[in-house]
Amino acid sequence: MPVYNDKELKDILLKAAPAEMDVSGRVMERLYATKQTKERFFVKYKVGVLVMTGLLLTASSGFAAVHYQSLKNKDGELTYQVKPASEFPAQQEEAVQRLDYTRELGEQLLQDGTAAIFYVTAHNPEGVTDTQFKPVVYHDWSVLQAKLAGQETGLAEQLPDGYAFHSATVRYEPLKPAPEEAAAITDKLRKQAEESGKGYAMQPVGLSDQLLNVKAAYRQGDDEVTVSISKTEGTATAYVDEKVAFTAEKLTSGGTDLIYTRYKGGNSLTWTAEARMGLPINTR
Repeated sequence: MPVYNDKELKDILLKAAPAEMDVSGRVMERLYATKQTKERFFVKYKVGVLVMTGLLLTASSGFAAVHYQSLKNKDGELTYQVKPASEFPAQQEEAVQRLDYTRELGEQLLQDGTAAIFYVTAHNPEGVTDTQFKPVVYHDWSVLQAKLAGQETGLAEQLPDGYAFHSATVRYEPLKPAPEEAAAITDKLRKQAEESGKGYAMQPVGLSDQLLNVKAAYRQGDDEVTVSISKTEGTATAYVDEKVAFTAEKLTSGGTDLIYTRYKGGNSLTWTAEARMGLPINTR
């Protein structure tokens, strides 16, 4: 991949921002930092608004001190912020290990575009379940367009400077059983997990049409721009491991504030915009 200078990177990403999107208001964005090693990223967000990031993958290098930035809407309300992982709310170690285990099971046992409720006996003193799911991958723009019809995304088939749609990974909200049904499912899965000797049990659930996140890749030769859009409610917060070196600065385009971030292997542009639709609260 070629090495771009800062001005070229900013210009490419600014052009990649969907021109028809109203980028002023109450929508949050989730910053996706490219993992070059096994560094751990903590990202906690509530689903309900809309998220946009342009990510240009390049072989850029050279970093100064980390700069944590934030965004506000036109009313001065905080919509998006980046914090060090050390400020992530304290979590019970048992809960962390349980979630890690159910995520691993989901990766091993689920097919693309499916979801399941998991019960594990290990690290689960409260006897709770976790729902895990895998995204749907689209390579045909017309199929993706039809699936997302009526949902505010602002995605386009082509981006400026010759970047064409290549693929998209879409995460949909899993269907949630009613409280009484959920309690019955938990009890059933607990018995199965204990009696089978496996230490876990699962029950498939469907996916709704409600969008959680879409990450679309656009390519021009060997170069790639990724546009990531997520819905969130309240202030979206990204927690980044302190070992990850990056720099971030505020930019303004068309009256909208954006965060331009440079880190090893990628450069991103993050902004927030208003979304009229809401979604149930979800934390991952």
